[in-house]
Amino acid sequence: MGEEQKLRILSRLTAFERDGDINLESCIYMASTPRGKVPVLKVMQTTMCDKNCTYCAFRRDRDITPRLYIPPEELAKSFMKLYNSKKVKGLFLSSGIFGHSEFIMEKMIDTVKILRSKYDFKGYVHLKLMPGISLQTLEEAVKVADRVSINIETSKEERIKRIAKGKSILQDILPKMEAVNKLLQNYRDKSQITQMMVGVDGEKDEEIIRAVHFLNRHYRLSRIYFSAFFPVKGTPLENRPPESPLREYRLYQVDFLIRDYHFELEDLKRVLVDGNLPLDRDPKEAWAQANPELFPVELNTADYRILIRVPGIGRETAKEIIKRRREKKLGYPQDLKGIRNLKKVLQYTTLNGRYYGTKSLF
Repeated sequence: MGEEQKLRILSRLTAFERDGDINLESCIYMASTPRGKVPVLKVMQTTMCDKNCTYCAFRRDRDITPRLYIPPEELAKSFMKLYNSKKVKGLFLSSGIFGHSEFIMEKMIDTVKILRSKYDFKGYVHLKLMPGISLQTLEEAVKVADRVSINIETSKEERIKRIAKGKSILQDILPKMEAVNKLLQNYRDKSQITQMMVGVDGEKDEEIIRAVHFLNRHYRLSRIYFSAFFPVKGTPLENRPPESPLREYRLYQVDFLIRDYHFELEDLKRVLVDGNLPLDRDPKEAWAQANPELFPVELNTADYRILIRVPGIGRETAKEIIKRRREKKLGYPQDLKGIRNLKKVLQYTTLNGRYYGTKSLF
């Protein structure tokens, strides 16, 4: 981007600068990071946006959205005030796309560079990557941040063209994820995530699950976040009913099954009803009930791969069961004292050939 174009954009942004001290305490939230739960300042460099996404509160045509711009030096200074007062430990920086994505991404990177160099901040920073940026700028973002993300928004190219005109999954978002994935191989403690809207364009869970499976297998994402659609006043979708948060929660569970428990598409397709996950049961339990021939599982002999597929047994619980059975044969529920979700585990397992669950399940 030429310097003249940058100056034109910057001169327009100055009209939306905040005057005086910036109070950002209302933007603090507890974020899940690679370092655990951390109080993070979640803020935008600017709420100005040239994009017109149908669901977004910051879309160009939404007149009631407050518009502001915080210059990098001011944002860094305000963040450090919160950090020094121990109110935050990290920063999640996003932005509207104003003028050119490359320009606003540079401002976001400048903010982090000021934090790192001027204030010697070594804590957690999550940068949202703007669609349309160059690979060079993307690499700069990965260098200064601990985590980066570019939102895929939805599960198919034709859907993103309807809800977020000007964005492209195939031409921009996936190539950027691939580029980040390659860069992260040079770092130990950096990560990449993405986010998908749920229920914004009539998509079914099967379509979302296919996308989740693809993303996890190809880009080694640390997490996929889901956001149940909620109508925003002043947008084209303001009269559409909100999506159930429970549907969002079930998709989170599926993401964990794919990423951490090695479930495949064919496994999950068996639990779908008319293309959607049942809301009254978690997907792992629904899978077990759809495969009664595999249960009950004998806890004394099942290997780790089988154990983690038992409802109620997570990775740490599976390791604990294996540890205990090495010490002595498991014969009674008392031998599993302290195991989480024991009542559920007993419904799908045997101990030394004896079943302690409810027979009606099988």
